Amino acid sequence: MSFDIAKKLYYISLKTKTNDLDKKHSQIVSGAKELKFSQILNDFRNWDLQSDSGIPFQVNFYNFKSFGVIRYVKFLATKIRKFIRYGCDEVDYFFDDIYIIKLLKGFDILEKCPVHKTPGNNLAYFLNDKVSGNVRWLRYIYFVSVVRNFFKDKKEPEFLLDLGSFYGGFQYVMKKVFPKCSQILVDFPHQLSRSAIFLKESFPESSIFAIYDELSFNLFFELDNTSKNDFVLLSTDYYERFSEKFTETNQRIDLFTNFYSLGEMPKKYFKSYLNSKIIQNSNYVYFCNRYDSSPFYEKTFEESFSMLDYLLKNFQIKLNRSSGIHNYMMPIRGLFGIRKQRPISAGYFELIQQNNKIK
Repeated sequence: MSFDIAKKLYYISLKTKTNDLDKKHSQIVSGAKELKFSQILNDFRNWDLQSDSGIPFQVNFYNFKSFGVIRYVKFLATKIRKFIRYGCDEVDYFFDDIYIIKLLKGFDILEKCPVHKTPGNNLAYFLNDKVSGNVRWLRYIYFVSVVRNFFKDKKEPEFLLDLGSFYGGFQYVMKKVFPKCSQILVDFPHQLSRSAIFLKESFPESSIFAIYDELSFNLFFELDNTSKNDFVLLSTDYYERFSEKFTETNQRIDLFTNFYSLGEMPKKYFKSYLNSKIIQNSNYVYFCNRYDSSPFYEKTFEESFSMLDYLLKNFQIKLNRSSGIHNYMMPIRGLFGIRKQRPISAGYFELIQQNNKIK
């Protein structure tokens, strides 16, 4: 299998500037530059600065084989030590997430997309011999369940743009549920490199196009490429120009999505994305972000955005509620000089808005 696109994106990523990024993403991009392409190829889902977020305690042969005996024994030992010290498994909310997915009538999606059947996975909690998940994977199952429920009485989305796609797990599940939907992934080049690997291994017959330099940008529009590709990998460096050009061609996105990352950005990037033509012309926009990205009692991120900042002009609210996924998360973390199990600094909202241009 050829990974030419992934390799090109990897080399482009070595030039990514970090001086204007928030602290979290600056560390991630800088850390990715330290990796060789062979390391990304082998560990495109789990590395030092990002992962699939773990699983509850479970001993199974799949994890010994895929994670490695020594690594998995260390993983289990760490869980045991934390349980002895803090009296909990900090990802027990995994089971709450399963029930919430069932409330959304989305469990069949997990049955269709068990995590142990996906490329590059090395940790899975088995609910039975055919169905498995991990913490991050359940997030993707949840979001696609919400999308399916929302579109059940509407025309299925043909074009989706997701801002902040990591290795493409959300796109995998979307492809399984909406196979005819063309998807645009917007992220840093090193993340798109991971996506190129994961999606090509997942769907070998799929068409993938990457936009990362002048030649690829111009070629995309010369070939009128949107609907001809299953996946379009768009570097953040070309997002604004793509937004302008895409809109000039009278195309529009059916569904624009962002989960979590907008609230972590510097204000200038936050505003730039929300004011971009491509989002302003999208039919629907689905956000899941923090109610308060930087509360006064715990400055989680550099900027403080509330749900009100995500409201778009000329759009009407179609869904507004607290997000169910990871709602009962209680990580072990230090705050006020005490390390213990406690909630995160602020919960998450879900907001789906519809463009007023839709009749």
